[in-house]
Amino acid sequence: MSQETSSSQRWEHARKVIPRGASSGHRLGWKQVFVRSGGAYLWDREGNRYLDFLNAWGPIILGHSDTRVNQAVLEAANTCDLTGVGPQLGEIELAEKVCELMPSAEKVVFCTSGTDATMHAAHIARAATGRVKVLKFHGSYHGWSDHVAVGGARADLTVDAPLETVNSAGLHPGVTGDVVVVEWNDAAGLRAAFDRHGSQLAAAFAEGYIHSFGCVPPQAGFLELLRELCTRHGVLFVLDEVKTGFRAALGGIQSVNGVIPDLTAFGKAIANGYSLAGLAGRDEFMGHLGAYTRGEATIDGTYNASPYAIAAANATLGIMESEETIARIYALGERLRAGYARAIEEAGVEAVVTGIGSEWAVYFRATAPQNFRDTMDVDTARYGAYQAALLEQGVLETTSATGDRRLNASTTEDDIDRAVDAARIAFAAAAAV
Repeated sequence: MSQETSSSQRWEHARKVIPRGASSGHRLGWKQVFVRSGGAYLWDREGNRYLDFLNAWGPIILGHSDTRVNQAVLEAANTCDLTGVGPQLGEIELAEKVCELMPSAEKVVFCTSGTDATMHAAHIARAATGRVKVLKFHGSYHGWSDHVAVGGARADLTVDAPLETVNSAGLHPGVTGDVVVVEWNDAAGLRAAFDRHGSQLAAAFAEGYIHSFGCVPPQAGFLELLRELCTRHGVLFVLDEVKTGFRAALGGIQSVNGVIPDLTAFGKAIANGYSLAGLAGRDEFMGHLGAYTRGEATIDGTYNASPYAIAAANATLGIMESEETIARIYALGERLRAGYARAIEEAGVEAVVTGIGSEWAVYFRATAPQNFRDTMDVDTARYGAYQAALLEQGVLETTSATGDRRLNASTTEDDIDRAVDAARIAFAAAAAV
């Protein structure tokens, strides 16, 4: 393909050889083809620069193409690449670090994606309890395995759709039929689900702070109630920290709210863009991981704990600790959310901004949502005008009206102030719809 090919032509070529043009659904919906990254910015094929508030949906925590991380990866690749024998170089060091940082982590195993981590969590829970059913919350995404791919934010959902609606075609009804779905922040519904299914539940999956449909915190006492019900009924509490782990805090959101799960799935920010995820938890449950036996849950994978991703993670966490990255991105996030709130008020548009730390969401509705059904009434036309106006000014936010966004540590105060100025124009454009 010619180097002179435009973005639109590249999309045309891509659709001829890749279903819909990209190997992940969240990469669709754009006209641009991005060809360069650095720090807080992306550049498209035509040379336009964008302040990136997607950051690949979470992995980029230090900044794009961080040379310190990349150098660590290069050194690992040039020292001892993939062997398939024993622990990889740096694997023990990283496991020790995660156990030191994350309150729930007594043992840790590494894999390649959040889907892998939550799938293995379901396997462990069933092996440990001898039960089959799992519980999750409406709208939360825990990966694409059939074990939890129910009740998510499917594009064609309506407000009247059953909570247990499967996430896509092709999922096995014999597996998805064992998923119990409860509305987020519905304490009465949660108690009722445990009253009905508690003796059959192997695991309950939850985000400690919702990012699957923007930024929706738990109401006071809600996670504590989930923890108490899991303990009472002998159900494993699985906390999905794929987005919050190492971004909301180095010890994860659990180190902020003090609600400690039995198992924790993590990923994304741990390796600044390299493919790494993991599962951490109490030894009595992690001990059910083995290989190819009747009584153990298998953990296997050629690329699990690859030396390149492990090197990236060790470098990333080391930099984050030495540079107090969490404090910096929290301050930047607070600066942005305050600026956006002022811009909303100035524009007189019905919208709210929510979030925690480096993450935020903008909802075109009167009040902040408390659960997934609340987000179904957002004004998508106004959001479209808002997002397009930002993009025109070189600020990249999600195309989803209920999506979350985040900044990385290379973002500057000037970047934030420029984004707030752009948001003033964007909210005004939305108000005019």
